[in-house]
Amino acid sequence: MATIMKQPREVHLTEPISPNPYPGCDVCAALVREWIDITEPASPLFDVERAHRIVDEVRDHRSQDEVAAPAL
Repeated sequence: MATIMKQPREVHLTEPISPNPYPGCDVCAALVREWIDITEPASPLFDVERAHRIVDEVRDHRSQDEVAAPAL
């Protein structure tokens, strides 16, 4: 009977770039909460690629918020 070996998880020595949400924006806040969940190495949701996509989403959404309310 053959034993199936699982590949070890990737090891990342640096934390993925963190998002910079727009203050008071619920959409940005929800994306940051998701980012926190998936950047925890012990989490079954751990996904570095998704973390980078979330940072991009927050950046894009923040840009839209800044256009709408440039005073902040």
